[in-house]
Amino acid sequence: MSSPTVASNTMDDQYLDKVLAGDVQAFRYFVESYQDMAFSIAVGVVKNRAEAEDVVQEAFIKAFKGLRKFKRTAKFSSWFYRIVTNEALNRKRGKRNTSIHQDVTELQDTLMTDLNTAMQQLERQEQRKMIARILDKMKPKEALVLQLYYLKEQSAAEIVEKTGFSASNVKVLLHRGRQSFYHFFQQFYSETI
Repeated sequence: MSSPTVASNTMDDQYLDKVLAGDVQAFRYFVESYQDMAFSIAVGVVKNRAEAEDVVQEAFIKAFKGLRKFKRTAKFSSWFYRIVTNEALNRKRGKRNTSIHQDVTELQDTLMTDLNTAMQQLERQEQRKMIARILDKMKPKEALVLQLYYLKEQSAAEIVEKTGFSASNVKVLLHRGRQSFYHFFQQFYSETI
């Protein structure tokens, strides 16, 4: 039964109420609803499917243990995807990232134009393989933001919500990610000629 103190407007709220009332099996709803996107986020950061599965499993355990602290001021999915992102980054992080101190320049437009022209010359199947190889070489945060923005077609606001990064950080990561992607693309393309 739902808790009388919380109005259940969504399926998430209904299942949250069930879990908090002691129905541990009701947590399966969250696993089934959010595991695919959680896996996409995790594999985008750690670059390894088995490790990404571990990240997602650990994130679900942390979410389950922390449900009583979840205040419902945000959507459950936003809260949970931040847990996934943090868990993945903690696994991947060898050192703390240095602060960002580069300005966004006009180079971005030129790089994207060149990249689009070059990408049109490749066949779609080779594009997918090449993109995956390049994303594997990139810094985890940059690769994650590019993957969410271009491959998952998420807006910058949705990326902020899912990752917990600030809006300005997402913009900088997109910019740097595009530059890194173009750099690795040039290497990859010169190796195939």
